[in-house]
Amino acid sequence: MKYGILKISLIFFFVACQPELVNLDKAKKAVAEYYDYGTYEKDCKKLIDEAVEFIETIDPYDSNAVVFDIDETALDNYRYIKSIGFGYILDEWNKWVNRAEAPPNKEVKRFYDYLRSKKIRIIFLSGRHEETYQATVKNLRSAGYTEYDTLIIRNDNELNVSASEFKSRIRKELAEKGYRIIANIGDQKSDFEGGYSGYVIKLPNYLYQVD
Repeated sequence: MKYGILKISLIFFFVACQPELVNLDKAKKAVAEYYDYGTYEKDCKKLIDEAVEFIETIDPYDSNAVVFDIDETALDNYRYIKSIGFGYILDEWNKWVNRAEAPPNKEVKRFYDYLRSKKIRIIFLSGRHEETYQATVKNLRSAGYTEYDTLIIRNDNELNVSASEFKSRIRKELAEKGYRIIANIGDQKSDFEGGYSGYVIKLPNYLYQVD
């Protein structure tokens, strides 16, 4: 998540087709139903199935790598976000992250396991702040993400850089180091902007938007 510029995006996708706004309680209910009744997982499964089909067409190179976002991608914070009414308070979010209790996104974990079986390199790239680094490592491990090349998150000098600028710069640097980025999986448009993404796997997110 990009700190300080997180915006709640609770208006469900069908709202855009209506000329009028809806009551916030109705929007929250629609979002909850999307996640609670299996539609979100079904949509993720379809995207991961398509990604696996694509990876099967890629020539095997030792430098092949896939970039993973963390929040609402590798890790699922939905239950926590729902528990606080779909809101956001930075200090409370940091407390949650440092608890290292977020479960894995099951379909993303399936994709991770598939990539590991293909000996494809895994890179975690997140907008989390460096003070949460150890908690992030702990949470990834407890969620089953035990093997990866590197985990990259923001340092103090990068807090005011946009998510797209931060992540595109890192991907460019990774490519210059020799990684062949064949795919990139995330939940925000800013996870993919700026190139060096390869095959884009954009997961749905009706909880928030990151600029």
